[in-house]
Amino acid sequence: MAKITELNIQPQAGVIGVFSRLNYKPWYAIAEFVDNSTQSFYSHEKELSEHGISKVSIHINYDFEKDTLVIKDDAFGMEIDDFSRAVKVDSPPETNDGRNEFGMGLKTAASWFGNYWSVESTQFGSTNKYYTEINIQELRDKKLNSIDIISVDCNPEEHGTTITINNITKRIDAARTKGKIIQLLESMYRRDLNSGKVNIWFNDVLLHFDEYKCLEFRDITWRKNIDFSFTHNDLSHRVHGFVGILSNGGFGRAGFALFRRGRVVIGGEDQNYKPFRIFQQAQSTIAHKLFGEFDLEDFPVNQAKDGFVWDDGLEDAFVENLKENIQEYINIARMTNKERAKEEEFSDEVSEKIHDKVQDFTDSLSDCNSLAADSITINESLDTTKHNDVEKAYEEYLNATNNEEEISVGNERKYSIQINEVITKDFVVAWSIGNKTYWINKEESEDGNTVFVTININHPFFKPYSNNEDFKVVLEKFVISFVVAEEQAKLTSDKEGYIRASTIRHKMNEYLSKVLGE
Repeated sequence: MAKITELNIQPQAGVIGVFSRLNYKPWYAIAEFVDNSTQSFYSHEKELSEHGISKVSIHINYDFEKDTLVIKDDAFGMEIDDFSRAVKVDSPPETNDGRNEFGMGLKTAASWFGNYWSVESTQFGSTNKYYTEINIQELRDKKLNSIDIISVDCNPEEHGTTITINNITKRIDAARTKGKIIQLLESMYRRDLNSGKVNIWFNDVLLHFDEYKCLEFRDITWRKNIDFSFTHNDLSHRVHGFVGILSNGGFGRAGFALFRRGRVVIGGEDQNYKPFRIFQQAQSTIAHKLFGEFDLEDFPVNQAKDGFVWDDGLEDAFVENLKENIQEYINIARMTNKERAKEEEFSDEVSEKIHDKVQDFTDSLSDCNSLAADSITINESLDTTKHNDVEKAYEEYLNATNNEEEISVGNERKYSIQINEVITKDFVVAWSIGNKTYWINKEESEDGNTVFVTININHPFFKPYSNNEDFKVVLEKFVISFVVAEEQAKLTSDKEGYIRASTIRHKMNEYLSKVLGE
């Protein structure tokens, strides 16, 4: 006979309706159920294997006509304590080291998808099968704070959990959306699928993931394991995985998949992580060639598990440290097939020679600035009446040029230059080739301590001399003088930030006479 147990779910009756407003995507909501199913299997894998059970099957069935979504697995299942926790808001799991670390996924995802859902589960070896249903509208209208859990006898060989969602409010009514869900679930659970331990079906489609083929170049397969750690806010963060270069480039496949606890948090076809500091513009060859997978176990994840909580500077620290550890791959990914054939022209050896010759010059720049930091003063009034129009035109120019393709080659060269007695900045210089119309491009880090300069060696004005190493040295010195003069000019601006037009010219004259003329 069925046994009915009343479960107090307070304060769920008052807040469960809010879950429908969460900013879920359908694939991440479905992933909450898959997380629970796979974690149930992995947590009891040894026990199940002792009884000949070596894999878990998860069936996701969406019926548009019946307006239902059913997720069924044959994992370990739940006894009454776990079952009760699964449907209560304020009941986290006993441990938080699994994929279901918050203990909220089933409730939030089911309530996001629809207003009426049920759960049925039986644990491996148990003779008890449990069932309950959540009718959000009824709980709200009647101000109920309890639900009934129905227990019936079952065969001890049964095991697994079934979630049924009716009255779907987030309908999956387009073939394209269904295809995207399948594609992203395949990417998200690629390691599970390829391990042979997990089978996932979406309706009648068995999910699978094909690994990407890497570039063969210089008799090397361009795939490299990565493992490094860095400290942020006194906490250590480890990053491990691999970086590679696609044999056949593609914007949707390029980029990084960021994992945590064995499944993708950020990543998937057209969804991969592409920070600008590494990938540059979307049209760049890097954005079509470079890819990788990285595990970020020490990084905090948000409750929906579709992103990391790293707005405190952790993301910037991660990108900067990652860039340092994969710089060689960035350099190769920048190159087209034609450019790889000409790579000797931009080899490490050439880059090191340029750096050595320019280093003495930048040291002299620092000495010059430390002795004459106050050599320029503003003694003319500024006419700012046309400033807004000029600034708007300049922004439009920058937007236009920044949308063009950039292909950088060679290594970055770093110079530390003293701006005045108290300010020192790092200037990171790299060469580029391409069809850009500007001769240099300049960007600054968010903290303002690093200036990134790209010199377009294939600008029509420079191209006739671009193969001359001595010319490259002179040009790099001149460009550094120019951008340092800009930094100096900013320090002499008035309180509203306006800079007198002659300031940069005066500073350039000073550098060219005191430094280059020596």
